[in-house]
Amino acid sequence: MVASGQCATDTVHQHLMQTDSLYARNFSILKSQVNGAIKSETVNKFHSTVYTIPIVVHVIHVGEPVGTGSNISTAQIQQAIVGLNNRFRNIIGNGVDVEIEFCLASVDPNGNQTSGINRINGTVLPRYAAHGISLFFNNCDAPSEDSVKDLSKWPVADYYNVWVVNKICQNFNGYVGYANYPNGGPYDGTVIASWAMDSLDATLAHELGHGFFLYHTFEGDGYNLNCPVDTNCTLDGDNICDTPPHKVADCGSINPCTSSGIWNNSRYNYMSYCSLKTLFTLGQKNRMRSTAIVYPRLSLLSSQGCGIVGINNINEDSIVYFYPNPFNDNLRITRNTNETLDISLYDVTSRKIFNQSFTNTTLINTEQLAKGLYLYEVRNRNRVIKKGKVVKD
Repeated sequence: MVASGQCATDTVHQHLMQTDSLYARNFSILKSQVNGAIKSETVNKFHSTVYTIPIVVHVIHVGEPVGTGSNISTAQIQQAIVGLNNRFRNIIGNGVDVEIEFCLASVDPNGNQTSGINRINGTVLPRYAAHGISLFFNNCDAPSEDSVKDLSKWPVADYYNVWVVNKICQNFNGYVGYANYPNGGPYDGTVIASWAMDSLDATLAHELGHGFFLYHTFEGDGYNLNCPVDTNCTLDGDNICDTPPHKVADCGSINPCTSSGIWNNSRYNYMSYCSLKTLFTLGQKNRMRSTAIVYPRLSLLSSQGCGIVGINNINEDSIVYFYPNPFNDNLRITRNTNETLDISLYDVTSRKIFNQSFTNTTLINTEQLAKGLYLYEVRNRNRVIKKGKVVKD
């Protein structure tokens, strides 16, 4: 039996490795491709590029009004995405900037405008209200994972799917969430309990870490029985060399498993179970970014699901300058052209918060903006000429 609040990713993965030969084969290929990208300098060539991943959130509720119970509010979902980005971009925390960020989809699979949030009443499935989503346990007494996800899912080649559910296998005391290691199947994505889909909770960052092929920092501990093998840090444990191996319950000031490495890198890591989580490491950044440039995550980088922030049509010319960046209460924009330009500023949920035409240097008063990541788009009459990101300290 699992303790309440744990992540089911390892359990799901091991089950699929034992029962699904295609999954096991694709997983082996994924490991080879990611390790190859890390060993080569491929990932380093893209360190100046921030990858933007479109997310669609499917809220599988039990009939409550919007904003109550498992049918969490739009604002809560938007702030959860803000919290996710703040952790990945190290706007909060003490780690590295992973240079991966996520936005709620603004364009649906049919090319229509969307909020990136789908709400579905899960009570059409027997036992969902009482027990939530099942994994693969015969006595979980909940509808199957596939049947819940079939209520609402978007193509995994263009969107990263997040399913917000009322409960996860409740007869086993409930899990807080789980994610699939990248596999490209129709159910690939993250499942998270509604109460954990919150900006103050690190669960979403933890699960998206799995979604971009991070293991737990205690990988290989045999459920707190053994110190993980660490003969070769690129192949053993979590496959990351700057996260010292440890047992899941070891979160104190000293790591009983080893005196090597920086212990804080593991015990404060988003991929640990320790209570204080504040960071991803450089090794984890390289692994996630290597995962982003191979199948199946690669297609997300060319997705138009984010609309305004798809990387395909970003123009890196110097017609417009934004400074300072990071900014505080004012953001100055200057141009190197005689034409009139339109500037739009968006938050990470794709909500437009500012729009203005300008022909000379302009100053945006940003006192009312919260700290965090913002996206901009500059247009002339005919085309988008520049897109990018700015950060408020």
